Amino acid sequence: MAEIRSVVHALTVVDQVMAAGGVRVREVAADLGIAPSSAHRLLSTLASRDYVVQDPHSRVYRPGARLLGLTGGTVGTREIRHAAHRPMEIVAAATGESISLSVLVRAEVEFVDGIESGHILRASPRIGARLPAYSTAGGRVLLAALDPEDVSGMFGGRLKKLTDRTVDTVPELAGMLARIRQAGYAVSRGESTEGISAVAVPIRLADGRAVAGLAVVAPTDRLPDTGLSVVIEHLLRAARDTAAALTRTTGHGNGHGDEEQHD
Repeated sequence: MAEIRSVVHALTVVDQVMAAGGVRVREVAADLGIAPSSAHRLLSTLASRDYVVQDPHSRVYRPGARLLGLTGGTVGTREIRHAAHRPMEIVAAATGESISLSVLVRAEVEFVDGIESGHILRASPRIGARLPAYSTAGGRVLLAALDPEDVSGMFGGRLKKLTDRTVDTVPELAGMLARIRQAGYAVSRGESTEGISAVAVPIRLADGRAVAGLAVVAPTDRLPDTGLSVVIEHLLRAARDTAAALTRTTGHGNGHGDEEQHD
């Protein structure tokens, strides 16, 4: 009976979140007739599975990626991978470098697809790996699409440095994201992996939401600042083609365009 009651409580919270757009711990506790500590554990469990996400400032729990995906509010990773793969192949052929596709999972990026360069010395995408979003180009274009206050709430104090080049303060990250927002793309140089650089653009739905990052990743000496504009054009075209494919297959779409083994 306890297991059934827990399932009923979880489904009730899901219904509340979708109906109201967001709930607080004390509201859940009152509605279910349980202790606030039990309500907090229930919401934390749902958050750990991405069914809800907590606003870092208001502390309100809102629908998460999985819940939105079940209700048609966003597209899933499988659909994004399917739509992006052919455009990624085209960018890989045009640049001769590795390509990676990443999605935001809370404060991290997860690499969900990639194409490896044919060079002997190359950056190899590690599908399934996760890294702090602030340390990668693909992660930064996704963070830049969020409300700046929400981003600040994701990270407390100093940021963990993966290399000597990794951004390590929230104010520095905020300034970087503001520049990315203006430019429409992000560049990282040896910030998650020594000697590896990346340039990335977001893939956006018709309503402007960035659902993934698309990146060209290479040893730093093969991705110099001169010539980046050509690489960015290839990425932007691939992002638009991906969004168009998403529109055809899911009814979502329209956008721009991570990253790699990683940077």
